[in-house]
Amino acid sequence: MRLKLLSSGLAALAFGACASDGPPASGPGAPKLDQTPIAAPRFGGGEEEAILKVVDEILLAIGNHDYAKQAEIFVGEGTTYFQRRTKATGDGPITRRMNSELSKPSPQDDPFIERYWSPSVQVRGGIAQVWAPYELRDNGQVVHCGIDAFDLVKIDGRWRIGNAVFTMEPDACNELRPPSVGDMRPKDGWKETPNQ
Repeated sequence: MRLKLLSSGLAALAFGACASDGPPASGPGAPKLDQTPIAAPRFGGGEEEAILKVVDEILLAIGNHDYAKQAEIFVGEGTTYFQRRTKATGDGPITRRMNSELSKPSPQDDPFIERYWSPSVQVRGGIAQVWAPYELRDNGQVVHCGIDAFDLVKIDGRWRIGNAVFTMEPDACNELRPPSVGDMRPKDGWKETPNQ
């Protein structure tokens, strides 16, 4: 009974607070609202270029088969997921690899070039994400395009890639390609010539 009276009393107080004799909500006596737009919060703190430099470095390391550099940039316990997509077959299965597996030499190694453009970078404290379309070329020929996405973490003051996901889309290059090859990065450092 006491609980019922207490809850009834609290409800009455709450409703009473809503019905005040304050200024009218509209009209000449209404308070003026400040409608100045508030700027969106900026979370990057100037780290964006340092993060994109790490993405440049990992793409160069992968394309040039620099396994020591890959192991330095990838967090070994992280994962990489990828999916092949074509117009004819649609979405293929999603494949998963541990980052530590990606940094092992293979006898089939052939240098290739992977460049990206128009990256979207999100940063908050020691975590970051990068999402960007990319193009992969081998022996001067476009093999496929797609989307690269990286999760980065700042460990001991250095940005490293924790996880990566990407699509391989041979039919999407016209849709994804940038207006100019000048917009692509990394600009240089490849063992193979880009052959725009």
